Amino acid sequence: MGRLGFATATIFVALQVILSTALTARAQLAVGQEGTSGGPRVVLGSDPKTSQRYVQVTGRGAPVYPTVDIACDGTRWTMPLTRSEDGAIYAISRNLVETMLNAVECRLFLPDQEITLTRTQLWAAWGSATRAAGAPQILVGQVVEVIDGNTILVNLGNRAETVRYIGINPQEANRSPRSVEPVVGEAAEANRQLVGRQQIRLELDAQERDREGRLLAYVYVADRMVNAELVRRGAAEVMTVQPNVRYREVFVTAEQEARDQRRGLWADPSEPTTPSAVEQTARPGAEGRTGVPPDGVWACPVPQLIKGQITASTGGRCVYHLPDGAFYSTVKPERCYATIEDARHDGCVASRR
Repeated sequence: MGRLGFATATIFVALQVILSTALTARAQLAVGQEGTSGGPRVVLGSDPKTSQRYVQVTGRGAPVYPTVDIACDGTRWTMPLTRSEDGAIYAISRNLVETMLNAVECRLFLPDQEITLTRTQLWAAWGSATRAAGAPQILVGQVVEVIDGNTILVNLGNRAETVRYIGINPQEANRSPRSVEPVVGEAAEANRQLVGRQQIRLELDAQERDREGRLLAYVYVADRMVNAELVRRGAAEVMTVQPNVRYREVFVTAEQEARDQRRGLWADPSEPTTPSAVEQTARPGAEGRTGVPPDGVWACPVPQLIKGQITASTGGRCVYHLPDGAFYSTVKPERCYATIEDARHDGCVASRR
């Protein structure tokens, strides 16, 4: 081999070593950011065995702090040291992970500096947890739109996904699977009340997508599984499709409860599904009613901004929603009121949230 050939081979081997080292480091470090003074490096990662998220402070000569603080959108937490292997590692609880992912900006406070953790970095590191063998895959996202009784559009940070609920079939089921237009109906309304604009967790099962490419998931708001709650309310029935059967017994139990209580789909057809005769008598006649009709499908006119709504999920009762209420933006008003007294005079009761 000539000198030129030997030099070329040497350069090729060196490049292989450099690329291999870079790729290995990249696989180990989910997200990193140098401190403002070029000091410790901060890494956001997940334990491959437990999916526990953590913040790691590492780097040559990086000190091990017994605690560090994190602040997100003005709220601050102190985190104790979890372990000190390969730098200082601080485990993050599930609730704090969700808070951080939903924040506009977070900051990590070390004794001698502060480091900004951008939302892009947080989502890249923690938006999709690393799965342990046999453990379900969990995704964290934000509901963008409720399409129907068991379909939602979710922002997963780096992408938007259409998500279909596993194991249930809503009342408004006769629609094209390719349709993305929001549905108006009792199941869709119940779904909007549960997940509209909420931070959610998605738990995947054996089959991750359907034939239309939609993500299949068990959907959680806090600790409540929305799939099961819709069945329990009678807004959907059980629909088991292999191989996604992890919570089939939960759904069957919820449906039996809905049947026993004659809710929604299982209401006795001989009984009224609209307000009872007593409630209708109590409600003022058209000429004596307070409030005004809505200004379009979703809005109430100024100054009658309080929304009154009647659905099967409220038992046929009128429920009023204030502008600062949790469900206000998801409510399609049947009547609009200027004051709480007007709403109550028209037979409405306050929303629980």
